[in-house]
Amino acid sequence: MTRFHDHRASAIAKQIDQINATGWESACNLARKNHAVKGGLSPVETVLRFDMLLAKSKETADKRQAIWAEQVSQGISGIEWYTIEYGGMALVLPRLCEELMLVPGDKEILMQSKSVALDFLAHWNLAFKLWRYNRETESRWLSSRWNQFYAEYMSREWLEIWVEDEVYQILLPDGTFQDKPTFAINACCCWGNPEAMHRTTAYSDSGSSWFQWNNFTPWR
Repeated sequence: MTRFHDHRASAIAKQIDQINATGWESACNLARKNHAVKGGLSPVETVLRFDMLLAKSKETADKRQAIWAEQVSQGISGIEWYTIEYGGMALVLPRLCEELMLVPGDKEILMQSKSVALDFLAHWNLAFKLWRYNRETESRWLSSRWNQFYAEYMSREWLEIWVEDEVYQILLPDGTFQDKPTFAINACCCWGNPEAMHRTTAYSDSGSSWFQWNNFTPWR
């Protein structure tokens, strides 16, 4: 369940969604037309079709930028609030909506909510194993401890959390299947620019440290 910090943001997010969908549909239609051409394309035709695709991409980007500029000029927050629930516990946290831009004051909202998640994570730390993701190691996931997470938590600016709660079927040696519940809490300790933190090129000015509490060994 999510809700926008500013109710006006809902209409803007829908506009961006529609622009993205229309731009994607146009690109797919152009690609299908290319496949329908028999005997291949001449060099000139190839350049023309590529130019058409670039023009459609630029048109889509320009439309998005115009709407985002209006959002920022009106000071409409890009923050949405989302709910994390598990085992009878729930918390509500803010994050930057993917379809919106950051406006002054938004990052402060993220930072002020940082302590809200700590009790939730501390509770499940008693029940599940804790791991930290490290892309530079062969195993990717390294066993971790609460004090290591807490040190990272204290040194970073805000948190993003999501829960995985699934039931998988595993094949047993006797040929039968068994349901295997799997549970994981993921927490990223974030810093820098909320619009750039997911881009690897933004590191180390912006980024996140990924921790996971679970009842299984993480995928590699």
